[in-house]
This record gives sequence, C-alpha cells and structure tokens, in this order.
Amino acid sequence: MAPVGFPTGAPRLCDVTSPPARGADRLMLVGVGVFAVGALAAVAALVPLLVGADPLPTWVYLGSVLAPLGLALILVGLWRTARRHGRQVRTNRR
Repeated sequence: MAPVGFPTGAPRLCDVTSPPARGADRLMLVGVGVFAVGALAAVAALVPLLVGADPLPTWVYLGSVLAPLGLALILVGLWRTARRHGRQVRTNRR
C-alpha cells in the first residue's frame, strides 16, 4: 500500500541509488582530503609563531603546500565534471 499522498508508482527513497563515482568525482574527493591535510598543516605551522614557541620542523611548513595542491585537484575535478555534463547536454539536444 502506498503512503497517503504518494502515487502508487512513485519511487521511494530506498529505491533510488546513487551513480557510481567517476574519475572526476574521485579526483575531487582526493582534493578535499589533500586540502584538509594542507590546511591543518598550515594552522599547525602558524600556532607556534603566534604563541612565541619554538618553530616546528621544516616538513610541517612544507605540508602547508598541500592546501593549494588540494584546491587545484578540486578545480580540475570540477572542470572535468562540467565538460562531461556539457557533452551529455549537447548529445541529448541532437
């Protein structure tokens, strides 16, 4: 029996499945992770400078470079997704 207010053939939440992750989606997920690690390293590198403690090792400062790298990966993933979507729209219009 269908819930009140829903047509009998309406899909239910449990019937809807998400499409498998594609390369661009994975690239964006990796980019988010790399960005998060880089942002954490940047905060960790700045805290000793602000409180007057001894500076951290060089590898912590180099880890801060991961934040822009992660942002670049996210942007490339978004660009690839937009191109794929644009191709699908153009082929559906024909």
